[in-house]
Amino acid sequence: MDMLNQKKKKINTGRKKIEIKKLDKASNKQVTFSKRRTGLFKKASELCILCNVYAAIIVFSPADKLFIFSHPDIDTILTRYVKGTAESEPTKSRGKTVSYEEHNMQYEEAKKKLEMEKKILEETEMLAKTCNGNLWWNQPVDQILDDQLEPFMVAVYELRKKLAERATQLMMFGMQ
Repeated sequence: MDMLNQKKKKINTGRKKIEIKKLDKASNKQVTFSKRRTGLFKKASELCILCNVYAAIIVFSPADKLFIFSHPDIDTILTRYVKGTAESEPTKSRGKTVSYEEHNMQYEEAKKKLEMEKKILEETEMLAKTCNGNLWWNQPVDQILDDQLEPFMVAVYELRKKLAERATQLMMFGMQ
């Protein structure tokens, strides 16, 4: 009988109020953030729909990732906030409303692109060092190793691009 009462207690306890305090473990912070962010954005969305209001939430996760919720869009809300006006017409970003999911995707793409650029820079620097002080552009192409060929091509392309930019600057300066 005692076991039966214990099982009933566990079933009937339901949700309990938790103590709100700062979490110490980074992993606990990230998990809690992810769960609560979803709930927060859902509640904000419901508030916007039910009460016909504009709302924006901008948060950075413990891993420093940007998350944005906005209705109708972040530009409209920030403009209204800064100007202190009650514009009801949402502004469009490049002809369309941008959601927080799109902002997060753009952030992730930019982050990947940055990592790729860093990798290319490292490979280019490694290539410059492997030439033992010789000018890398004077090195015979048939002596370049396969794993060095792509960074070499990238370095040549970047040099060409910088030279073209500099030539354009000089031509524009000369015309003034």
